[in-house]
Amino acid sequence: MGLENSKEERSDIVVVNQDPSKAVEKQGSTVSKRLSKFQPLLQHSASYGILPGDHSALKQLNPRHIVELFTLYEEHLRQSAAVVTEEQNTLTRDIKQTDVTVSQILAVTQKKQSVYSVWSSNIQSSVKEINSHLSAMQKTVDGLIPLVNELNEMLPVDERMAPFTQEQGEHS
Repeated sequence: MGLENSKEERSDIVVVNQDPSKAVEKQGSTVSKRLSKFQPLLQHSASYGILPGDHSALKQLNPRHIVELFTLYEEHLRQSAAVVTEEQNTLTRDIKQTDVTVSQILAVTQKKQSVYSVWSSNIQSSVKEINSHLSAMQKTVDGLIPLVNELNEMLPVDERMAPFTQEQGEHS
């Protein structure tokens, strides 16, 4: 019994933004079918005191005006749904475009990072090689200075040069 009620409730759902390819029954007939159920409910509620105020107006309700009101309301809801759908589509399109742009930027950034990594590795190996050459040159100079000083000592006093010394702290 509970399932039958839920099936009936599901059949009463009004789709505001319907697929245009599906056949649509006339709006007036849908509203008038529902109105015949709706007006007695209002009168019944008024007779039991559920609705506050003067209830004589309920008897004077013109179904044609109510149908027009509901038709206008239904059209308003349809237009609102169309606006919301368009805005959602615009947002979805913008989000997808932003996602594509971010993906492209990320891909370019990753390529640049890869290139920079290779360059950094090359620079590090070049710096290590230069440091090893400088160390070898420093050892050679350290070995030559005593020999030059020794040769300088062998020269006559008037032809000697000032003794060679190496200042510490200029190389690492």
